[in-house]
Formats: sequence, structure tokens, C-alpha cells
Amino acid sequence: MGQRIPVTLGNIAPLSLTPFRPGRMALVCEGGGQRGIFTAGVLDEFMRAQF
Repeated sequence: MGQRIPVTLGNIAPLSLTPFRPGRMALVCEGGGQRGIFTAGVLDEFMRAQF
């Protein structure tokens, strides 16, 4: 079951995002054949943009 978070017009704080804490991150790229070539192009653009 999910967690119930009550939100009212006077209290929208529960909708705010938690701050991002940098840490270890992973990017999973899948593909084979033609998709592998596309994935390589996507990774090239990520590297070019210093993402």
C-alpha cells in the first residue's frame, strides 16, 4: 500500500520535492544491433554536453 499524505490549500508543503543529494549514480543503456548504434550516439551526445 502507498502512504497517505494529506494536502490542503493552507498546507502544500508535503508536495515540495526533497533536495537532491549528489552521490553515486548509474545510467543503464540497453540495446543490440541497430539499437546499440543508437545508444552509442546518445552516449556520445551526453559526453559532448558534459552530462
